[in-house]
Amino acid sequence: MGLKKFLRRLFVGVVFFSFVFATKTSAEEMPNMMDLIKESGFTVNELDKPKGAVLIDANTGQFLWGENPDAPHNPASIMKLMVVYLVYQAIEEGKLSLDTEVEATERYVAISQIYQLSNNKIQLGVSYPVKELLKMAVVPSSNVATVMLADLIEPNAVFMLQKMNDTAKELGMTNTKIVNITGAEISAFQGMYAAEGVDTSTLQSTASNVTTARDLAIFTYFLLTKYPDILTITNTPKVTSMSGTPYEETFDTYNYSLPGLEYSYEGVDGLKTGSSPTGGFNIDMTAKKGDLRLIAIVLGVGNWADQTGEYKRHPFANAMLNYGFNHYEYKELLTSGEHEIDDKTITTESPLLDTVKKEEAYTLKLNDDGKIVVENGLERVSDTIPQIAVTYKEKEEEQNPVKKVLTNPSVNEITSSSFVKKMLKHWKVIAGLIGGLIFLLFLIIWYIRKRNRRKRLEARNRYRRRR
Repeated sequence: MGLKKFLRRLFVGVVFFSFVFATKTSAEEMPNMMDLIKESGFTVNELDKPKGAVLIDANTGQFLWGENPDAPHNPASIMKLMVVYLVYQAIEEGKLSLDTEVEATERYVAISQIYQLSNNKIQLGVSYPVKELLKMAVVPSSNVATVMLADLIEPNAVFMLQKMNDTAKELGMTNTKIVNITGAEISAFQGMYAAEGVDTSTLQSTASNVTTARDLAIFTYFLLTKYPDILTITNTPKVTSMSGTPYEETFDTYNYSLPGLEYSYEGVDGLKTGSSPTGGFNIDMTAKKGDLRLIAIVLGVGNWADQTGEYKRHPFANAMLNYGFNHYEYKELLTSGEHEIDDKTITTESPLLDTVKKEEAYTLKLNDDGKIVVENGLERVSDTIPQIAVTYKEKEEEQNPVKKVLTNPSVNEITSSSFVKKMLKHWKVIAGLIGGLIFLLFLIIWYIRKRNRRKRLEARNRYRRRR
């Protein structure tokens, strides 16, 4: 084989090796669900793992981890949170208050008595404040309380569904279709889903809501950002409604990851579970440690035929939270004041806080719109979520020199260069390529030496034969 042909084949082999190595290292950067379980030390049946899952940062909306994030799924009672969102929105707009009361009608009482639906006791003629109905809808997942709240927002059940779908679209939930307000099929309400006189011919009585883990993460980001008071309802193992009245009831949470319960996880303070024959077992959970708040969405754990799935969803959600808190941090990346970035002297009136991966390089970028953003390799879960940024003003060159900004205390100053930052981010891939090139050089030297040795031996043999 000639030298050129040998080198060409060798080069192709090294490139292929480097590609495989690069792919392998990239895959290692995003572990799968069972990797997260192993890292956390939990024991689960792999057959029970979620059909879809997403972990995002609640402060910035950045996508931290996911597996099948866009797989369509029935979220069951988690959809009740959309009604809760619209209630808080109406309160914000001054249309009602937490003290606004809804009187229990015969229809509401009848719904509360449907055995197949999760509910709580409703007494005919009693007026229930919104703040109490919210507790009932969120913790025991009461269908009747959810209907009472929905009717308060929009008395026409058909229009209410349209309002919910419009809201989902506005928030960026592009793969969500809502066909009932509570997560229970309309047919389960035995003809009482809508108030008397409402034309329900356009409703899908046996259909289930459809969403994705990503869409629920987007929704939960906006719910927590705009209406964090929801956590005052979901942060304890028990909640009592209508306290001090003859209608007082105490409910146990289904979120067993709350501190003190079976799957206790430090920092968990919400939000909602949901389960159904077609949806399996789901949870929309949030937790906070220090300044970092995470949102974990787990959809489709286990099988409805095995009701222990109610517990099986928690190790998966906890493992996701573990991964997030172990590998990411939310912190101040730039103080307010004077700085030098990209060879420009600038001033900021506010500090810049963002979420970054621990011990990884990031850079600060000056945008043309007068804002500083962080480049950290993370993407927002949706474009509807605003990018974290602070405004800056550029100073004239004759201003006094100021301190240089170190973009990451864990690496040296040269990481302020975008090129160097990218190199550091993909150091495993680069190391593989360099290793491949060194290996190629070694083979070339070996081949040349072997060829020269063979030629010397042939020359010596020819000389001996001539003698």
